[in-house]
Amino acid sequence: MKNIFWYMNSIILSEDQLLARIIKVMLRSIGFERVDVVSDLLRLRKHQADLRHELIVVDSDLGALDGADLLLLARADPELAPGLFIIVTEDTSFRFFERCMRRGADAVIHKPVSPEALTGAVVRLLASRRAWRGKIVPHPRSLPLQALREEGLLEPHR
Repeated sequence: MKNIFWYMNSIILSEDQLLARIIKVMLRSIGFERVDVVSDLLRLRKHQADLRHELIVVDSDLGALDGADLLLLARADPELAPGLFIIVTEDTSFRFFERCMRRGADAVIHKPVSPEALTGAVVRLLASRRAWRGKIVPHPRSLPLQALREEGLLEPHR
């Protein structure tokens, strides 16, 4: 049986190829089937136009841009705005965290990235209201009750 992550498309934006490969392995190990990697904002936008990625993991060290600056551009772009953004940073200051959250980050995790931190951020993000606003899959409570009974989803499994 496939978990919910298998149905989600994810993409990693990082200039650091080693970090991108590590995060890709972590995402695949928790069930993400499709994980793409890009190294700049233009490629991210092109990939997003071709295939909607629900989860976007961004390294905050992007040369001229940091994660918070990229969020300003991404949230203003209709192609990128619906995505769920996780910022990966080595800046542990509250000021940077607050800046990212004000500019539209859905989660912030710190380097070195551990599988537990990444998995926890993804799970908390999917449990939040933002993830269920029609962006990924409909919330089970938003489905008609009759359809759930017809599919046998409300009956106990034996």
